[in-house]
Amino acid sequence: MRIKNKYEFLFWIISSLFFILKIFELKFKFSDGYIYMYMAKSILEGMVPYRDFFFASPPLQIYLISIMKIFTGENLILLKLIPIIVTVGSSFFIFKFMQKKFGNFEGLVASTLYLFSFLILLTTDYMTGIHITTFFILGMIYFIETDKPFIAGIFASLAILTRLYAPFPVLGSLIYFWIYKRKQIFKFILGTLCLLVPISLFFEIISKGEYLNQIFFFRLKLISGIGLSKFSVLKFFIFGDLFLILGSIVYFFFDKEKRKLALPILATVFSIILYIVYSDIYYLYFGLIIGFLAIFTTKIIFEFKDFKNFKKVLTIILILLILINSTIYLFNYSSASNIPFHKEISNFVKENSLDNETISGSFEIAHLVALESQRKLAGDLIDTNPKNVMTNEFKISDVVEKIKGVKFMIVKGYLLSNGELINVDASIPMEFIKNNCEKVKSYSVTNDLNEDNAVLVYDCKN
Repeated sequence: MRIKNKYEFLFWIISSLFFILKIFELKFKFSDGYIYMYMAKSILEGMVPYRDFFFASPPLQIYLISIMKIFTGENLILLKLIPIIVTVGSSFFIFKFMQKKFGNFEGLVASTLYLFSFLILLTTDYMTGIHITTFFILGMIYFIETDKPFIAGIFASLAILTRLYAPFPVLGSLIYFWIYKRKQIFKFILGTLCLLVPISLFFEIISKGEYLNQIFFFRLKLISGIGLSKFSVLKFFIFGDLFLILGSIVYFFFDKEKRKLALPILATVFSIILYIVYSDIYYLYFGLIIGFLAIFTTKIIFEFKDFKNFKKVLTIILILLILINSTIYLFNYSSASNIPFHKEISNFVKENSLDNETISGSFEIAHLVALESQRKLAGDLIDTNPKNVMTNEFKISDVVEKIKGVKFMIVKGYLLSNGELINVDASIPMEFIKNNCEKVKSYSVTNDLNEDNAVLVYDCKN
């Protein structure tokens, strides 16, 4: 690859540092990412989402994982490279966007602020879908800026086909076209629809109407009454990336050239609307705007570019920011939610069950055990996110019916001193376990983000 200038060379050096840091921290952690890995495996075995199993998001993420799984085989840890790789791709789009708008150094600073933001360092440990969506959103922004509206539209459609929070920044971009580039708006819409419509129609038809129900109407049930405290989530975000948030606030109050960044401003404003109207908000959702905050902060920083020793001072600030965020991540969060005993559970399951016997349990670990032990999930009940039960999409009686005949239940929760397990997922049929299963293994959990302290293995055919 031909490097055009020293700033591009420095970009790849900094990206490599980020990549190496994340490679060394590749670990199996409690996460819903194993749901997507198991779905990818199921697709390679001929199953179709929305028809053969419930899936509450558009299909692109699990098909991308399926493609990568063809090359990685049973080496599941390599699938966790996906959020890291696409995040480097996102930073490249930020670099090129700022390079075109303002200059090489601005591009390098913005991409570095993004890569080593606390949010990015923390969330790239997990396969959530936000990083793929962000890659396509930032690609869309870059191609709009370079007057390639049709390609930008394709990136918009790919973002929407990954997660349903993508339409918010896409709508912001559509407003930008209407105000500033009205002659290009038709090409952008055409690019957006050329993939979105046929793929959506295909799954709607093949699932006999379940596609729209699962990805859209199910999500409407999550608008009120379900989710973490928005204040707590926002507070954690502000604490983690205070530098970018303060920089962006200063930008909005004092920058006099906001029209130059009208596109990311509109995308950010419409993304914030998502945070307001949708109650099921998680920290990682702020990944939609963290790249834009890096852009705004960079813009206001360069208002001082004429000051003496500006480059030297800024370089020192960047180095300090990288060291501080990386240190906080390494010492407080890189080891959080680790599953050091997953192989032990998987080997136990494999050695004590027949090939045709099934398992079930908490979505944060049961799917990983199923993949490693080469055992199927009972009743093809793959998406066991507790919100499926909390919204009455499934009932516990439905879960019990599907898992009849299950051999092992692997359940994560908080184990009291009297042996009672509490704080389990709403989708775990504890009454069924109590009446039909016997605890055979217990593992202590330390430093868990959900504050659970144990994983229990139950034998339901003893």
